[in-house]
Amino acid sequence: MAPAALQPRDDHINHALDAMDQGFLWLDQNLLVRQHNRAYRHLLEIDGEDRFVGRPYSDLLAYLHARGEFAEQGDTEDFVAERLKAMAAGEPYRIKRVRPNGVLLSVAAVPLATGGYVYTYLDVTREGRALEEVQRTAKATVVAMANFAEHRDTDTGVHVLRVARLVGQIAQRLRANGEFPDIVDDSYVEQVRIASILHDVGKISSPDRILLKPGPLTDDERKTMMLHAAVGARLLQQAHLTMGDSIYLRIGADIALTHHEWYDGSGYPAGLAGEDIPLAGRICAIADVFDALMSRRPYKAPWTSERAVSHIAQQRGTQFDPAVTDAFVEVIRQREAVSLVQWTDSMSVGNAHIDEQHMILMDTINQLATAESQNDRPLVAMIIDELISYASFHFYFEEQLMADAGYPDLEKHRRIHQGFSKWIADVREDFIHRRRTQVGERILNFLRDWLRNHILDEDQLYRGYLDQPK
Repeated sequence: MAPAALQPRDDHINHALDAMDQGFLWLDQNLLVRQHNRAYRHLLEIDGEDRFVGRPYSDLLAYLHARGEFAEQGDTEDFVAERLKAMAAGEPYRIKRVRPNGVLLSVAAVPLATGGYVYTYLDVTREGRALEEVQRTAKATVVAMANFAEHRDTDTGVHVLRVARLVGQIAQRLRANGEFPDIVDDSYVEQVRIASILHDVGKISSPDRILLKPGPLTDDERKTMMLHAAVGARLLQQAHLTMGDSIYLRIGADIALTHHEWYDGSGYPAGLAGEDIPLAGRICAIADVFDALMSRRPYKAPWTSERAVSHIAQQRGTQFDPAVTDAFVEVIRQREAVSLVQWTDSMSVGNAHIDEQHMILMDTINQLATAESQNDRPLVAMIIDELISYASFHFYFEEQLMADAGYPDLEKHRRIHQGFSKWIADVREDFIHRRRTQVGERILNFLRDWLRNHILDEDQLYRGYLDQPK
């Protein structure tokens, strides 16, 4: 009689397994492929009822890796060796992963008492898209709430997205560094990232004469401005009570109230110090200051990244939490890892505001490339949203200047802008609905070339019509 592992399959069991919606893969105690069902072969696009049956699981893993199933896992041999090492230890696991065709699989591996493993695979693409749509709707709602307060700023909606992205990156770096392990996990990173969008919602109560004042504030004006922290927290707490338990509103209220507190206790509104300040507030404090320093305001020109980072580093332990400051510095260094497009003086259109906006667009594309190199899908998604928002703001600002200057080819320029806006929106939809992990080198190169050529060609045509900003 043949050994048990090599006995023919029971037809009744085989038919039953083929009737399952879930994919099924059975490995014996020697990690040889013993059996798989029709759903497994369909989900993994494997031809042949007995393909790989009787062969080592390592052969199947290597085949799938070479086909691009685990491209983000690096070298095939290293990936297979690492996977087999974990299996030799009898470790169960459950993951969700996206196939190259965009299908989201829920995969569970259970070790058997007699040796070997049973894997199950389920297509959860529809559920994943529904959840992502809910999350995007929640994010859009949060952004809309923030925009009510930010609508008087020049780059409406983009400041809060930039701050949110940096908050998420700092939180992720804290997790990688092993800081605050009782607080910072994957869920916290996502929650604080979105909640931070609401950090300045209390500015809705700040008068224009103070918010947009080009010079220093008086003591009374400063006291009025400082009220926005408590006002924002109160608005979000009220919304939280109305909506029920919303983690975004709860963390958002903490951030709104405490992102102007200082680590040494000299901030406002309550003079909290050290770990009495919620971690979310300590993280957002740095992100908000950095973006404010890097942005044009009625009272200041934008700072360089080097100057802004140096200023924040000098405030380590006084204004800012030391561990959070260190994580921030690491994030900024990582941001500069990839540079697809660089500013040159030949790109200037003779208007400082437009030139600054072009620099920001270039920097955003470079940071998108860096996020791609790190295989950070949530970060890529955030930067795409940011790019769309800032491009929309820039195009509107630029078209208004051209209209005021009487530029004769405004409509042609507007159509070029509209074409780009539609293209990048389509890229976002494809990225989201196909659950891609990257936008791809072709798209990054298109972004680089479009922006560079647009600035050097089309935008130079209106140069003589624009006056320098006063």
